[in-house]
Amino acid sequence: MDQLRYRRPARDLNIRKRFAALTTNEKHRAAVFRRVAFVAMLKSSRATTDADRRQWKQRARILWLRYCSIALDTSVRIERPMRLDISIDSFSSSTCWNYFECRKEDLFRLLRGLDFDDRCVLENRSVMSGEEVLLRGLYELVTGNDQYTCAESIFGRDQSQQSRAFKYFVDHIYSRFLHLLTDNLEWWFVNGFVAESRTAIQQKLYELNLDFDDENENDIGFFIDCNCMDTARVGGGPRTGGADADRWDDNVQRAFYNGWKSIHGLKHQTVDLAHGFTVDMFGPTSLRRNDLTLLAQSEINNRLRQLQLGNEMQVRAYGDSIYPHLSHVYSSHGGDDEDGLTDRQKRENAKRKRVRVAIEWNYGVTANLFGYFKNIDKLKVMNGGTVCKVYTVATLLRNCHVALYGGISSNYFGLRIPDDMLERYLRVDG
Repeated sequence: MDQLRYRRPARDLNIRKRFAALTTNEKHRAAVFRRVAFVAMLKSSRATTDADRRQWKQRARILWLRYCSIALDTSVRIERPMRLDISIDSFSSSTCWNYFECRKEDLFRLLRGLDFDDRCVLENRSVMSGEEVLLRGLYELVTGNDQYTCAESIFGRDQSQQSRAFKYFVDHIYSRFLHLLTDNLEWWFVNGFVAESRTAIQQKLYELNLDFDDENENDIGFFIDCNCMDTARVGGGPRTGGADADRWDDNVQRAFYNGWKSIHGLKHQTVDLAHGFTVDMFGPTSLRRNDLTLLAQSEINNRLRQLQLGNEMQVRAYGDSIYPHLSHVYSSHGGDDEDGLTDRQKRENAKRKRVRVAIEWNYGVTANLFGYFKNIDKLKVMNGGTVCKVYTVATLLRNCHVALYGGISSNYFGLRIPDDMLERYLRVDG
């Protein structure tokens, strides 16, 4: 398990002095001076005579001064970063849509719904308004831009503040609203959205010329599938610093590798309504795991059954051909093998597949809304916990976007999203 621990943040000269643009030779020379200076100090502490002790201390002092002449070059000055008063009103209506994928007036609704504090204290104890944290987080998630560009060109301050603000943004939404994706199925039943979804799917199948003698034959109310999130190669490069450093064990890479897609990454299982909302999410797990593993671990079939105990009308989730036929989760007749099926069963498979594609559209909407996932350099699993949370946060924000503007799925099934859906979904009082 030690192999899977996150890499500790670098504290060496390489990182702390990168603004000085030190060359590799200068970094190496400084490291040698520092190391030999420590050796000289050690020898002075073990010297048996006063003369030897003074001699070694003098050598250590000279070596340390040489190190400082490189590492603490006083000719290098860091310019004070630009400080801007950032708020939603700082941006025009068209800029809000381009930068944040939201209308300006809806950003105020989102700010209220996501419940950011007026005063957010970041990891280094610096302070930023909740409004600025929201805008910084949305901008980086939507554009996928480098954090230097985010800070220097748009928001001011420096890259480290942008990094801390984005981490605060992800952690806040994840900790406060995770339950909306993991323990919220009952809310969708009680508020009638599941019944709406079932009716809309049934109507769409009728439009596709698929009739049922008994309406209970068509009990699809959800779609279920798994999304594969491509990440940077896990465990690449040295495991520790210095010359001849240990390498990561090959099994670390294998643990996140999917041979079918030939990528490293993470996997999430989602259950979606015809409206375009993701109502239940499980993960992330390693991309090495198959869909049936997530189905079993999530216990989604049992949870759907428990929620509908005693109901005359049972609503089920429909998935692709890998899913088995369970009480509340099922897939096409015969799976991938349609030999021996009746014409009626083949027709049902074809029509149901045409409506099931809506869940794939939802994954596409998330990818199109948030360019962050196109920048693989940001998706390094071993660098911290943000990567394991960010897709969940993006899915929740996509739900918010659908609540505000609808989407491909809701349009396909002819469903209208209520005007106050965002406030209802995020449980905004008043």
